Amino acid sequence: MTADLDEMFTALSRRADAIPLAGADQARRRGRQRRARSRAALAAAAVVLVATGTGLVVTRPHPEPEPLLPATEPARIRGMAPVGEPLRIAEGRMWNNTRIAGDRVIGFSADGNGGHETVAVDARTGATLWRITGRESFYRGVATTPKVVILLRELAPQSTTDEPAGRILEFHDPVTGAKTWELPHTDRDQFVLHQDVLVRLVGATTALEGYDLVTGRKTWTAPAGSAPGGDSAASTPSRMISGMGAGAVSDDGRGSALFSPDFADAVPYTDDRLVDLSRSGQITIRDIRTGRVRSTMPGRPDAEQLFAYEGTVYTEVRVGDRRAVASADRVVYRSGDTWGLDFALPCGRDRLCALENDTNAPMERPAARMLMIDAKTGAVLRTTGAVPRYGDNAFRLGHVLTSGGGEKGTTLYDENGEARYSDLGVGGFVDDGNALSMSQDAGDRRFTVRGISTVDFRKVALGEIPEVSGRCDWDERILTCPTGQELGIWRFNR
Repeated sequence: MTADLDEMFTALSRRADAIPLAGADQARRRGRQRRARSRAALAAAAVVLVATGTGLVVTRPHPEPEPLLPATEPARIRGMAPVGEPLRIAEGRMWNNTRIAGDRVIGFSADGNGGHETVAVDARTGATLWRITGRESFYRGVATTPKVVILLRELAPQSTTDEPAGRILEFHDPVTGAKTWELPHTDRDQFVLHQDVLVRLVGATTALEGYDLVTGRKTWTAPAGSAPGGDSAASTPSRMISGMGAGAVSDDGRGSALFSPDFADAVPYTDDRLVDLSRSGQITIRDIRTGRVRSTMPGRPDAEQLFAYEGTVYTEVRVGDRRAVASADRVVYRSGDTWGLDFALPCGRDRLCALENDTNAPMERPAARMLMIDAKTGAVLRTTGAVPRYGDNAFRLGHVLTSGGGEKGTTLYDENGEARYSDLGVGGFVDDGNALSMSQDAGDRRFTVRGISTVDFRKVALGEIPEVSGRCDWDERILTCPTGQELGIWRFNR
């Protein structure tokens, strides 16, 4: 019995384009139902991966660095080497995911009764630094930033998808593991995670709250309906909030890690602007540290999604029966009659990239295209062929990277929108000059890790790792993965 990881990621990440007309609350409920089914599928698949295996294999020697490829700036990743010995967990348990918090790797393992074991490992030596456990209720996973380790704890399972689920975010010091504060909430709340601040929109009241991320001190509040143009009682929440993206951006930056840390990574915002959107379409830009209003502007009402990048606010709305993306003063993009929107992502200042799938193409020959759109005018600046896929999306220094499953797992596009690299793996950007992809190639269920230069798009086989049992994490220094009973760390060589 085998588990197809590509199909698993496809099931987790697929987003349907043909959604019937409905309010934002119904759309959010459908999203919660899909995420709940996806998390169940991920947990089941991870159990299958471990239960049907023949045991973990000692990591094979990594190949020598490629000597023939030219030097690049930033430096090309040419290989990787293990850091210390893998950290083993007790028999009958497995690592569910790993995260990086500064110079520490955080490993998380949940047991069948909902408890957890969370361990910090020195990313430079592999030495264990601290270990904490919890048995109070069901722990969903861990999210990290350089300043905090965040555990998500669910107080009780939902009886229906329409019932709010009580939860607690527990904040720990990454240096010592000590719990510093906690925040009770429900899954109806919204969060914006900033490098220094956590902003919460209380779903029951639509009030806003700002917290110091390290100490938990409440630094500001904005009452329900205080946003100019805010609505009173309405069938859908009168507010949505978003951080302001800058530089490199990814889907993970939209806050899902605090709701689904088992398969989303925390990417804190660095810009100090908070976008506050009322149901009537009024946009309020606030100082994220103080809550002070900086500016206001009118936008489109009844938005279903909200995101922002380098001063431009975008909303996903409905125009007729089609999905559309709007800025404050115009519809920037609307999906066509035979093309369906897969995703829209900022890809530069005043630039929006949209990947569309041909809804008339046969399933055995799917077709897709990538559009770059001027957000100020709505003009399509270019249209290029694309690789059909579903999953996570990222932008960095003119490049777009899509990663998930389906016909092709990871695809890297250059500054001109041309697909320059594609394989069946999952991955993402490492730094300004390198991307990473991991795929199961040899049929032995191990993963081959590849580095892809975003300068010349050449690939390098960095090494092999055992089959993973949850989501990996990486930065410009290291790769870390849960591999069943072992937590592994590998250092990149350049």
